[in-house]
Amino acid sequence: MLLTSQPCLQRQGLFTLALLLTTTISTAEIDHSQHETSGMDDHSGHTGAAANIHHQHEKGDWMFEYRYMRMDMAGLQNGTNSIPSKDISGALPGMPPMKDPGKDYMMAPTEMTMDMHMLMVMYGISDRVSVMLMGTYQENSMDMIMHMPMMDMTGSMKTDGLGDALISMMDTVNENWTASLGLSIPVGSIDERVTVTMHGSNPMSGMTTANTNYIKAGYSMQPGSGTWDLIPSLTYAHSTDRFGWGFQANYRWRLGVNDNSYTLGNVLEAIGWGKVVFTPALLGTAKLTVTDLDRIDGQDPELNPARSPMTDPDATGGTRADLGFSLNGFMGEHHVLGVELSIPVHQDLNGPQMETDWILGLSYQLLL
Repeated sequence: MLLTSQPCLQRQGLFTLALLLTTTISTAEIDHSQHETSGMDDHSGHTGAAANIHHQHEKGDWMFEYRYMRMDMAGLQNGTNSIPSKDISGALPGMPPMKDPGKDYMMAPTEMTMDMHMLMVMYGISDRVSVMLMGTYQENSMDMIMHMPMMDMTGSMKTDGLGDALISMMDTVNENWTASLGLSIPVGSIDERVTVTMHGSNPMSGMTTANTNYIKAGYSMQPGSGTWDLIPSLTYAHSTDRFGWGFQANYRWRLGVNDNSYTLGNVLEAIGWGKVVFTPALLGTAKLTVTDLDRIDGQDPELNPARSPMTDPDATGGTRADLGFSLNGFMGEHHVLGVELSIPVHQDLNGPQMETDWILGLSYQLLL
């Protein structure tokens, strides 16, 4: 999207890839994705969508980018309603504790953060066709609570590792339309295990207790998807000297079933944006992203759906709309810094799931 005749903004218009945060997406809750997806149980979706707003560039040109994203989630939601953790979780005393038969789950998540680091390289094969390769690294952290008759027990877990990689080819059909086809490569782990210690204190006796287990992490805590995914995308962009606008549609199609007998949900995403050139070195963007994520199909045999909503494939998927604002600053012709903040304005989740509070993105681009 060419917004100005200034050289640095020309190059940015040719190469910038807007940050699209669904998403993951909580298996980061909306993909994993991802995360892909963040309130809908999938962060893998982030790796596909994050690189899909693209623009025309020239043969032989390169772009290198580092992008950081943090997603913060807290509280539980079912449909469009917030629900307290006591409504769905509970356990009876014992060694180990047993699930309260009157509750759906033994424990519930209270807060989760996902940090994603993305490295991307893009190259112009011709004035019309370019290719892009992106790798990701994820760090996930989650706090949990287990309600018992005389006390509450709390604990946390963390996972990290490589996420799925993405390779994509983009074709500039004309000055307004661009089509792309991406392939997500399942290099991320779906077998992460964690040591979890739950702590509690009896308010009547003052006695403290702890229970430690080595367990497989839930769907939202796994860095990978375990499947090859096709990601077609179509973009329309229009611009004048100072203003630009456009829209994009993406679809993530999961191919087959992973080695743990499940498939993360397919993702349909629609994005509309408007851009304005404030100064020759400062570009602003407002963006609305609507994401629809299917439920997980199948079930990992090592994950007990009654342990937590994070191990229940039925408590995944839904629809979320995010409103995002970003600024891009240009330092000469070759360096671009970006920052973006997205806030959910609507969440309708196949819960109980964690609510997404906000998503922050930072980026650096080198244009050659």
